[in-house]
Amino acid sequence: MRRDRQLELIQRLLKYQEQGTTAYAPDTYSNELAAYSDPARFAQEREIFFRQRPLPFGLSGRIAEPGDFATDTIDGSPLLVTRDRDGVVHAFLNVCRHRGAPVAEGCGKAKMFACPYHAWIYNLDGSLKGIPDARSFDGLDKAELGLTEVPSLEKDGMIWVGPLDMKTPMPDDPMGPLSEEFAEWNLGSYHHFGGYRMVQPMNWKLVIDPFWEGYYIGVLHKETIAPYLESNRGTFDAYGDHHRMVVPRNTFRDLANQPEDERDLITHAAVVYGFFPTSIAVIQGAANFELWRVWPDQGRPGWSVVDLAIYVPEEPKTEKARNFWQKNLDLAIATVEAEDFVLGRIIQQNAENVQQDRTVYGRNEPAMTHYHTRIRSPLGLEATV
Repeated sequence: MRRDRQLELIQRLLKYQEQGTTAYAPDTYSNELAAYSDPARFAQEREIFFRQRPLPFGLSGRIAEPGDFATDTIDGSPLLVTRDRDGVVHAFLNVCRHRGAPVAEGCGKAKMFACPYHAWIYNLDGSLKGIPDARSFDGLDKAELGLTEVPSLEKDGMIWVGPLDMKTPMPDDPMGPLSEEFAEWNLGSYHHFGGYRMVQPMNWKLVIDPFWEGYYIGVLHKETIAPYLESNRGTFDAYGDHHRMVVPRNTFRDLANQPEDERDLITHAAVVYGFFPTSIAVIQGAANFELWRVWPDQGRPGWSVVDLAIYVPEEPKTEKARNFWQKNLDLAIATVEAEDFVLGRIIQQNAENVQQDRTVYGRNEPAMTHYHTRIRSPLGLEATV
């Protein structure tokens, strides 16, 4: 992040600390509890937010070198993402054109892909290389039988895939007004350390909501992250649909006594980006990059797939370095699984079974207000209820 931007954020946070306050929304905001359970609304959300918009696949480091590939399934769409011999990223449906079997599993390095069913062979660029007993397919044009390509874009160290409806064009810049700032992180060289995937009985928005406020840190997370992060304090900035929060670590107040040219934001704060509408990035401490991606599980309103990937500035070469990053990964997983998601599952049950009609967000939760306002607009709903 650019130096002048860091200093401005530091000044804002120091002022909040001095005043005992935080970033505020203009007003409180209410939202229907049914937003997490209504099947008709869910179907509309799934089409608009998961089929008609590009989605983050990961940083460039997920497939860093020519020949690298990774498979994924996002909202039911099986994907194969490759980096060809020229270093160009491609995304395809992981579906053989012969009988529909997957042509790759997991991730790794390959020169080509062979379908395990009948050994049709595909190149890294998706083109069909070979068909066993090709004479039995006389009259078929191999050029038309390559893997079905999904729109993809690599920009500023992030790989985007989709829209998965295969009709809506990929925008030139999915980050929009956040693009300039995101490029300042120079994430293209980051190494993919590892990740974790889970399925949770929660609506996809309930998975994302906890990332949009620090009001709960000192209560729900008093034993896990409260020793590291300040509660109910942070900045908020909107970038169109996207947004950014900065939450100070408990060491942040030490910056008040340091000369300006020695102040460092990243060491003393967590920077949280909302990539509307389905993903979260967290950058903190030693500048590790957490990418959280969420999508519905098998088209069920009350179930979600949650995927966490951690990227680090350089590949860890020693056991000490690997243990350090693994500890970060384990803490992130333990925090959400044992605390956020325990309550989230109960809230989901309440949304499905309780007669209460709405929830309310305080002025100290501006990211929540921004996020849910932006969710409602494409659905043709009033800004608030």
